[in-house]
Amino acid sequence: MIGNAIQGFGIVPLRSETSITHHILKILLFILAIASSLSSQTVYVPASHWVYDFLDRMEAGQSLRTVLGNTRPMTRQEIVSHLKQLIDNEQDFDRVTRDQLDYLRFEFMEELNLLGESAYSNPIHTITKSRFIDPWLPDFIYPRGRHLLEIEHGPLRVNWDPILDRSRLVADDDSVAERERVNIDSNGFLLWGTIGQHVGFYTDVRDSREWGTRAYPVGNSTAPRLGFVQGNGRQIYHDETIAYLFLQWRYFGLLLGKDVSLWGPGKSGQLMLSDNATSYDQIKLQMTLKRLKLTSLIAWLRAYSPAYYLNETEGRMMAAHRLEFSPFRFIDLGIQETVIYSGRKFEPAYANPVMFFRSAEHYLGDHDNVAMGLDVEFKLIPKTKVYGELFIDDLTTGKLGTDFYGNKYGTTTGFHHINLLNVPQLDIRCEYTRLRPFTYSHKNSLTSYYHFTTILGHWIGPNADILLGDLSYRFSYRTLFRIQIERLRQGENTPLLNVGGDANIP
Repeated sequence: MIGNAIQGFGIVPLRSETSITHHILKILLFILAIASSLSSQTVYVPASHWVYDFLDRMEAGQSLRTVLGNTRPMTRQEIVSHLKQLIDNEQDFDRVTRDQLDYLRFEFMEELNLLGESAYSNPIHTITKSRFIDPWLPDFIYPRGRHLLEIEHGPLRVNWDPILDRSRLVADDDSVAERERVNIDSNGFLLWGTIGQHVGFYTDVRDSREWGTRAYPVGNSTAPRLGFVQGNGRQIYHDETIAYLFLQWRYFGLLLGKDVSLWGPGKSGQLMLSDNATSYDQIKLQMTLKRLKLTSLIAWLRAYSPAYYLNETEGRMMAAHRLEFSPFRFIDLGIQETVIYSGRKFEPAYANPVMFFRSAEHYLGDHDNVAMGLDVEFKLIPKTKVYGELFIDDLTTGKLGTDFYGNKYGTTTGFHHINLLNVPQLDIRCEYTRLRPFTYSHKNSLTSYYHFTTILGHWIGPNADILLGDLSYRFSYRTLFRIQIERLRQGENTPLLNVGGDANIP
């Protein structure tokens, strides 16, 4: 608990899951009925997209003041609003930054056109529209040189691209005798688009095979970061799908489907929610204003146990909400909570986006796993962003500064400085993260901070710390030279001693 016990607010639960489902359907139908006056269509940009690093750098250089970029993913509409500011002042930037902006102008051309930006074409578009190719090439194949297939029919707009990814890793480590090799082949497709002015959809499907020198399971199993996998001892097969419907009305957006969330400013990882685990089914409601963003979600997680394949496990649920706001142009603040619970499919107390989860948990009997956190970014020093994050799992304030095992929390501190020594595109970042023993664990293993067998927060896990140093120089928008140094320390459990190194063991 945090300090003394907090009195819970009175909450009247719904009578049954059937009643709950009925109410949810009515709410969704209501939103669809009134969401007919949107100014533009949109979907989320994947949290792994390089545009987030670009906007982070522009904010560190104070070319952008308020991005609210520590709540990801962001919608295409949000990102374009920031790109428009940069495009209007692109004469102030160096050549590489202008080239990056040109590429992003091409990638987000539809949304920028709605804001009055002129159409942008690339060399592929020039080739496909040449007099030798254009007469026989169907109109839906590379019509703008961007997507392989683009179809527009009435209110429907569809974009389709194949995904062919080949990854090869070779690593030497003095602690092992054999050189590590990991090979991953992924095939799939990306399909996204809009229906009318208020509905967007997104589907990213990838089927992957991994083989190499690692130990691979035989039969059905789970793997860190991947969730469900199938192996034969020599390789594993797994698939990953992100798919959702997105509804937007004025300042509000509603996601229904399967996706991930990243909350926090950390570069090496985020303490509360990260992309460390595979994606999960969720309902997410978000309100976005110029200097404020409120996010609330309910997610269905998977708890893995020997009974998993017999479908005998209790359901594991997560509710989370986050408020990110900028009271002044030089500071961004984030406040957030999560709760993991099991034994019921839905808990009305945790569906309230403005409810304090600690109070709700006490009201419900103090059986669930609640965590809270806050983060801050300062942009007071020219060309520099200083940031920090605090994650509180459990805390007894009277025992701060002691080795009390019940104080379970993590911290991240760091800075990002661009154009080091006034050299354009020479950037430096330093970041330190520490997680105390037993962080992410809970008295009930069904409510531990996991999705499948992967921690939802920072990948280093409890009783660990990591120091990151990063020096980078971008020669062009396609070429980046980077030197990155990490020092990782982990305290692992032994068969006879629990030092808080496994979040599955309280």
